[in-house]
Amino acid sequence: MLTAYKFRLYPNKDQKEMFSKYFGCSRVVWNKALELRENYYKEHKNDKQKKGLNYYDTARFLRELKQKEEYNWLKEANSQSLQQTLMDLDKAFKAFFKGISKYPKYKKKTNRQSFRVPQFFNFTDNLLYLPKMGKGIRMEVHREFPRGKVKQLTVTKTPTGKYFVSLTVDDEKEMPAKVKITNNTDKSIGIDMGLKDFAILSNGIKISNPKYLQKSEKLLKSRQRALSRKQKGSKNRAKARISLAKIYERIANQRNDFIHKVSTAITKQFDTIVVETLNIREMKKNHSLAKSISNVSWSRFFQFLKYKAEKQGKNVIEIGMFEKSSKTCSVCGHVNKGLTLKEREWTCKNCKTKLDRDVNAAINIRDFGLKQIGLNQIPRTEGNISLWRIL
Repeated sequence: MLTAYKFRLYPNKDQKEMFSKYFGCSRVVWNKALELRENYYKEHKNDKQKKGLNYYDTARFLRELKQKEEYNWLKEANSQSLQQTLMDLDKAFKAFFKGISKYPKYKKKTNRQSFRVPQFFNFTDNLLYLPKMGKGIRMEVHREFPRGKVKQLTVTKTPTGKYFVSLTVDDEKEMPAKVKITNNTDKSIGIDMGLKDFAILSNGIKISNPKYLQKSEKLLKSRQRALSRKQKGSKNRAKARISLAKIYERIANQRNDFIHKVSTAITKQFDTIVVETLNIREMKKNHSLAKSISNVSWSRFFQFLKYKAEKQGKNVIEIGMFEKSSKTCSVCGHVNKGLTLKEREWTCKNCKTKLDRDVNAAINIRDFGLKQIGLNQIPRTEGNISLWRIL
């Protein structure tokens, strides 16, 4: 089973210079290969017999690029790291054509920098040894990991100037067997995602949206105005850029910490988790909600939820995005076709149960997911019904 670890690096002055060379070489190779593939497509887009370039075409281009005098400095970096950059670009294009991710972008010097090292690295105590780096790089190991099973590592530099190393480690453990799914509603949970509340659970619990971005917006605007006033290329502009980046970094750290805690708590408590498939890309086209949807990070939450559930042998079920979870009464199944988005509570005309819109949707999401795998007999208890009425 592959497990990821991330540790802080503290390179000295010479090591920072070497890192800058590695980052620069990887960035130039990425941008040059991306430009090559784009130009090739523009020249041959009307020729159906011509196919787009792949990794091997860009690898040949890299060899030719290294022979040119103006790019001779590319040889200073580890050749395997540059090859990994081309592989990453090829994966990015494949993901784009499958509709999984966006079109690959050109890399900038001021954004997050990274390079990968597939082999020939080593660890001793709290030191990391990389090819062509010489002395060991100080690494803050805050938790132990099986050092002999590291598959590859990635060195990154954040826009705030911090260095990290991410390790992919094979702990040689097998994935645990999946827990058997039953219609026991104490062991299964439905989750309805929202903006006012981050997540609403089918047991009636509502997890508030912390809104970290909104809380820091005033400070962000102030730092952004300060950055815009600075002269381009000046040291003061570089300082203002780092000051702004630190705020964004803090927001990202707060958001990730919150999502980790919520996803961990849910996967530990429940054996079966049912979520609704969301077309987040289309939802972001609503300009009134785009910022709020981006800030709430539903995609990352689902990602964390799935991999944590897999490691614990828990089940995650996804239902279709067109299920009528909000409009269907979770007690009797009556569909309220006239329900509008403004109505947060409604009373079922059939069974007269007062329903909280979001909790009702979460209960239906759970029930739809269990029915999807063939568990049609879902027990109803008066305790649950009375809880819905109170809400």
